Amino acid sequence: MRSLIVAIYELGVQEIMVVAHSHCGACHMSYDHFHHEMIARGVTDETLDTIRKCSIDLYQWLEGFRDTPNSVRKTVETIKTHPLVPKDIVVRGFIIDSETGKLEEIR
Repeated sequence: MRSLIVAIYELGVQEIMVVAHSHCGACHMSYDHFHHEMIARGVTDETLDTIRKCSIDLYQWLEGFRDTPNSVRKTVETIKTHPLVPKDIVVRGFIIDSETGKLEEIR
């Protein structure tokens, strides 16, 4: 969001395009997998607890999504409703087909 805010106010951005891609690996992400990998590489449960105490929901943050169009809609809505994004900024969402390059607008 910080980069978008800077782009709006410093670079004059008037339209934001959220572009996801088909066959996204994030569709299969799982917090349980990441937790196991982090512990295996030396991140302690104490560190993870400290992050949680800072109001960061690691489960939600690292959990993937199953529905790419819905994920795009949620991201577009998050940007549109952010209190620092002016209401006249156009925010649209798309999915690009990883194989054909076809761009589909998500409404």
